[in-house]
Amino acid sequence: MSSSLSTRLNDAEVAAWLAEHPEFFEHHPELLATLHIRHEHQGRAVSLIERQVTQLRRHNDELSERLEEMIQAASHNDALFEQLSNVLLRVVGSASIAQMGTRLFNELREPFHCQQVTMLLLQEQAPMPWRAVSVSAFDKRLPGLLAGRRALAGKWRRDEFRFLFGDDGLNLSSAAIIPLCAGEQVVGVLNLGSTEASHFRSSMDTMFISHLGDVVGELLGRFLRHPNSPDLA
Repeated sequence: MSSSLSTRLNDAEVAAWLAEHPEFFEHHPELLATLHIRHEHQGRAVSLIERQVTQLRRHNDELSERLEEMIQAASHNDALFEQLSNVLLRVVGSASIAQMGTRLFNELREPFHCQQVTMLLLQEQAPMPWRAVSVSAFDKRLPGLLAGRRALAGKWRRDEFRFLFGDDGLNLSSAAIIPLCAGEQVVGVLNLGSTEASHFRSSMDTMFISHLGDVVGELLGRFLRHPNSPDLA
């Protein structure tokens, strides 16, 4: 390569040429030992090989951290799945809507680490601890949520917290809202509230709460198909 030609080459052209000829350093291994790159943090020049070793170590450290996070997440999910399974077994054994509501109210706080649990029944009347709410009233407060038929988590407005949780909702900072579907119909809504703003996040995995909603919704639908039950009187 002549000096006149080298002056016309810029960094991008050299990089492009090397990318097209990756075997170049295989043919000239002696050059690798002469290449030096300024260290990102220490400010001194290091060889290309040392730089590659440093990058590989950093990459391995990042992979190790990600693997540890995945292991911790899997462990947490296993524990949550076991707790949720135990709750659902007791809920499925409920003899009435009221008993089902009481069991949900008492037992969902621990597995989901939440401070408030409320259950809305989308009809004119509801046994305790359920609260009766019309579909139109719910849609007015939270438009589109019932139509979406899927669990949502995140932060909500102050008036929405109060609608879902009553006066206790004024102390909450995040919540999961779980439509309860019996077939094609949304028959109720289960709400989990937390005082921590980051506890129920819009980006969180809703697999477990969606599974909870599916089971509770079908059980609720079974009870509602018998409107003459004294529990609904």
